Amino acid sequence: MKKIYRSRISKALALLKRSGQREALIISSNPQAVRSRDTHFPYRANSDLFYLTGSHAEQLTLVLRPHAAEPVVLLAYPEDKHKTLYEGAQPPVKPLARAIGAEVIASADHLKALLALVRGCDVAYLQSIPGTASAALKGELAGRSSYANRALPLTLVEAERLTSRLRAIKDPHEVALIREAAALTSEAMLNLIPLFTKGTSEREIASFLDYYYRANGAEPAFSTIVAAGRSAATLHYHSLSRKLKEGEFVLIDNGCELNMYCSDVTRTIPVGESLAPQLRDLYDIVLRAQMIAIKKARAGARMSELFNAAARELTIGLKYLGILKGPIADLMKKQAYRPFFPHSLGHSLGIDVHDAAPGTNDRIEHLEKGMVVTIEPGLYFAKPVGPLPACGVRIEDDILITQRGCEVLTAGVFPKGLDTLLEVVNR
Repeated sequence: MKKIYRSRISKALALLKRSGQREALIISSNPQAVRSRDTHFPYRANSDLFYLTGSHAEQLTLVLRPHAAEPVVLLAYPEDKHKTLYEGAQPPVKPLARAIGAEVIASADHLKALLALVRGCDVAYLQSIPGTASAALKGELAGRSSYANRALPLTLVEAERLTSRLRAIKDPHEVALIREAAALTSEAMLNLIPLFTKGTSEREIASFLDYYYRANGAEPAFSTIVAAGRSAATLHYHSLSRKLKEGEFVLIDNGCELNMYCSDVTRTIPVGESLAPQLRDLYDIVLRAQMIAIKKARAGARMSELFNAAARELTIGLKYLGILKGPIADLMKKQAYRPFFPHSLGHSLGIDVHDAAPGTNDRIEHLEKGMVVTIEPGLYFAKPVGPLPACGVRIEDDILITQRGCEVLTAGVFPKGLDTLLEVVNR
């Protein structure tokens, strides 16, 4: 394990060195997030800091400077005995420093220490997360005059511009952890089946999934979405106020964070044995769009190719249902599917459920071997349209990009074929 983090730091140093300028990367621990007044949410390590060090420690800053005599520095606070009394001791810094080959600097004034460490640098990659030492340095440097900043970095760059290039490609260790998270999601959803009966509330299902993850050493990777009937037309539905009805779909978008790596799966599941033919058609249209997109996923493909293939299949389906009219080419040119398929096809997955990606606004542009991404087409109807009631269908899997295609890491998470799905739910 120690070698993994040394290797990642070496890659980050190599990237910083590539430009020929004197560059530095400063990554700090997350601050504690306030829940209300003097209570906080459970602490969660900063994703970039964890990626580079494996540490869950608070109040720690990693400084990488390939041009310096000490290229790797860990900046820590002196022990706070009052904090230790109430919250327990932080993990010791020196063993971590030895593991990653870092020098330790203890300082009660991180801003002052960081200003000294970046002196002589031309470029600084800094975070924008409020409350981090890295963001405080960014604010200090941006607010000074050029005269006051002499000998300090004049070019400030968002840290994720660099870390996303490192994190986009998953190593075998990361893929194994994502597989573990996917396997736990599979267990959770299969154990959920007895709840798929008329009268069960959305909240009961969401609570079961969250409990199952926590009982097995994980956390929900995001707020679990359970949306029955018309609720599923709201993409990020969180009210959890409806009860399941016979003959409706229930859209479940969930995943777990296990050992800091995430799964993200959506299944749309029927309640009861009877399902209207138009809902069957709708489900099959979305499933076919997903399968076509997955078949096109491979190293070198553009994400836009996959999106267009899925969108075309959805458009054909919407025309078949009588919701869209006209030649498919014209409908695609006008993006007539957009009112019913308003989101992207997928996102990067890893330490974060919407993981760092090197494209514009974290959007994946080109697929590369070793990327893990989601494929999640859907169709949504906020009110009855043609033969369809207000409803939504989305099907999502996590896939690993390989040289010749892809591997579906969540293939074992609940069946997707509608007949098999009905059989499993009603057995």
